[in-house]
Parts: sequence; structure tokens; C-alpha cells
Amino acid sequence: MSGHAVRRRNSDPYTDLNGLAASFSAHPLFGQPLSFHSDDNPFHRPLRPQDAPTIDLTAKLDRSRVACNAALFGQRLLTTVYEAELLFLPETMDRHRRDAFASFYDDDLKCLGEQMRPGLERQLFGFLDAEIDITGNWSLGTFRAYAEHALAQANIGESAVVRAILNARNPAALADEFLVQLASDFITEASAMARNVLGNYGPAQSGLFTILIDEYGYGVPASKHSTIFETTLKSRGLDHRAHAYWQYFLPSSLALVNYFHLVSRNHKHIGRYVGALLYTEATLAEANRQQSEMLRHIFGDDVDTRYFDEHQQIDVHHGRMAMERVIVPLVERCGEWILPDIVRGFEEFKLLQTLADRDLIEQLTFADRLFKAPMAGDYCAAHPDVWTGPNILTFTEPKGEISVPHIHDEPELFEITEGAVEFTVGPRHSIELVAGQAIVIPGGRLHGTRVLSDTCTYRIRKAAGLGLVA
Repeated sequence: MSGHAVRRRNSDPYTDLNGLAASFSAHPLFGQPLSFHSDDNPFHRPLRPQDAPTIDLTAKLDRSRVACNAALFGQRLLTTVYEAELLFLPETMDRHRRDAFASFYDDDLKCLGEQMRPGLERQLFGFLDAEIDITGNWSLGTFRAYAEHALAQANIGESAVVRAILNARNPAALADEFLVQLASDFITEASAMARNVLGNYGPAQSGLFTILIDEYGYGVPASKHSTIFETTLKSRGLDHRAHAYWQYFLPSSLALVNYFHLVSRNHKHIGRYVGALLYTEATLAEANRQQSEMLRHIFGDDVDTRYFDEHQQIDVHHGRMAMERVIVPLVERCGEWILPDIVRGFEEFKLLQTLADRDLIEQLTFADRLFKAPMAGDYCAAHPDVWTGPNILTFTEPKGEISVPHIHDEPELFEITEGAVEFTVGPRHSIELVAGQAIVIPGGRLHGTRVLSDTCTYRIRKAAGLGLVA
């Protein structure tokens, strides 16, 4: 693996993005896995290189396509590019993992990723320019009034995600899936923030650094917020190691992480960064209160909720600090010209969070009814004309073959004609499908398969024209 060569390309990333993505994703680190679970190897990140020629990465995605396969492929690529600047060390550093470590941080691979990065950022986040329109003259006083009103509105009412989990047929399994999605961010918590504490820009820098060292437990490993979240995962029998559930992360979950890297990595976006920081810090306290109550309601004493309990206190403090010790001194130093960027970041992250919540609820809803039989029969009866016609694809795969979790943009009927497969939509939601059984996969829903029999033959009937349905 460490000897695999990567050829540098000098192409325009906006016109040759698919070619760059094909070269990057073809690296053995990102190839076919042996399971859906990453065993203490944060460098092995299946990217489904076969998707590269089927997706136009130069086309900007709009807000309606946060849960499409192009978004998933792009967000996985962009996460990998950004995280080549973060340090990961597996708990067991054997020869195999040392080789993976060397490959992940190889200069040629990183250079190839950097060639892709601007195009991926444009593809995945370019729609925000059209969605957010900042007008008018802003002062520190009008910004305070705007932010206080918006945050008050965001912090009232029951969380739609919490409600969906509590009302589910199997709340415990969905709560675990919820924790898995949080792991996409919380295991590397505040890494993007750390990009902004270097340099020299006055009191705002010290204010931000104070928030950062809170996140890192003031140098005490057991108090580091990511460590506390790892304890939560362990209490539920989930893997606490970095990106153990890489294949299950939704594109919208990765978008939340990648947005903060986007506006932190290029320091011209410092205004957008601190606006997004204010929104997330000032809304997390109430969100974590509801999430903690949900977890205790479902699991009782069998779950460690310290991560969520601590954030009910610390994020109230961080919200005030983001305003008073970061934004106010930054405006005083730079001038009010930076305020539209701060508002933009506030509104951009608010929108991304709303889209991510919707995507997560739809994934959890699909997972919750996965065990309800006969899904295919119910759906086909309601749409009798959808599955007729010649548009059928047939595949035969050997035992152990894994289809890395991915997304279809249109609904599909998945039918087993010979053998058996494991069909999965999350680490707590897998079923066995055997010959004669079928399932409808809604558009926009993450899913994967693993062949259980010596060979398995299945066919896919596409339902064109129905769009992304949940």
C-alpha cells in the first residue's frame, strides 16, 4: 500500500474534477472494504471509485440535493482532503496501520486532494451563494438584535429529530444511529476551530482560543469533549474509534463538518466562521438538553450522558463568549464591513443544520420501518405502474462482496432472485434478504449490501420520475 504511486495532475480543477476524483478515489486506501465497519483504521475510507465517472462533479448541487449520491461522493472526498491536515493515530499501530498512515499523509496524495478541493467546495457549497442574500447596512447594534431574535426562535420548541426518535417503533436502535451520525463530528470536535487560533489578530484570537481549550479539556485527556463523547459511545456498545462508522455517515452530516473546515481553512472567510460559530454554540445548549433527556428516557442508567449534560452549561457560556469575546472585538478591529459576512455564516450554518436534520429524520424513518414486512408489497400495491417495463438491471456477486453504502436518486425495487444478502442502512439496522424477497429503496436513502451465500443474484427495477421520496 505504501508503495502505491499517485501521479500529479496539472489540470483545471473545475473542468477536470471527475478525472481528479477518479485518480484520488482509486488509491488502495479508499478501495473495497471487507466489512461495513472500520476496525481501528481511520485511514481506510471506502469512496466507491466506480461512482466517479457517473457523477458530474462540476455541477453545483442545490439545497434539494443534499441527500443525493453526488453529494455523498463529494462530501466523502472533501472530508478526506480536509482531514489529511488532521493527525490520526490508531490505538493499535501495527505494520498494516503504519503503512496506511504513511499512505494517507503521502505528499503526492495530498497534492492531488488539494487540486480537487476548490472544485469540490464549489460543487457542494456553491448553492449557499444563491440561498443567502445579505442586504442593508449593518451595525453592531442591529446585528445583536438580529442574532438575539434568531437564536430565541431557534431555541424554542421540541427538536424534530428527538421527536422522531421517541415516536419510533424502535427508539433504542434509532437513538444509537443518531449517536453514530454525531460521531462524524464529535470524535474530531473543534479541529476546524483550531485552524483559526494561529496568527495575530488581537483580543478576538484570545477569545476563540479560550473556547478551544474548553473543547480540549484544558489539557486533561479525560475532560476533552471528544473523549467524553467516546464514553457515551462505549456505554451503548458502539465503537468509539475515529471513523469506525465512516460508511454510514450521511452526506448532510459530513456537510456540517466540512462547512467549518471550508470557512476556517481560507481565512478570508473569518466573518462567516464566527457567524456560524455563534449559531452553533448558542443553540447547542438547548439541543443537548433535549438529547440528554431523550437518551435517559430510552436507556435509563445504561447510557453515559455526560457529554450532553456538560454542553448544557458550557455552550451557554460559549454562546456569550462567541458574541462578546470573539465577534465584538473582531468588529471593533476590522470595522462594520465584516458584519454581512458574519450574518452570512450565521444563516448558512442555520440552513445546513436544518437540511441535515431533515435528511437524518428521513434516514431514521426508513431504518425504523426496515423490519416491517412486506415493505415492497405495500409500496408496489400503492404504485402498481411504477415497476413495469424493461428497465431492469441484474447482478451476480460472490460471497462476501460488499456494496459500500450509497444513495440512489430515484426509488428502486431491489429483488433477490438467488442466494442471500445482508441489507443495511445503519449499524443497528440490517436485515437478511433471501431469494424471492424484495425491498423498495426510496430515493435519497443510504444503504448497502453484503453477499451471505456462495453467490447471489439480484435485480434492480428503477422507478424513474418519482424524485427523491422518503
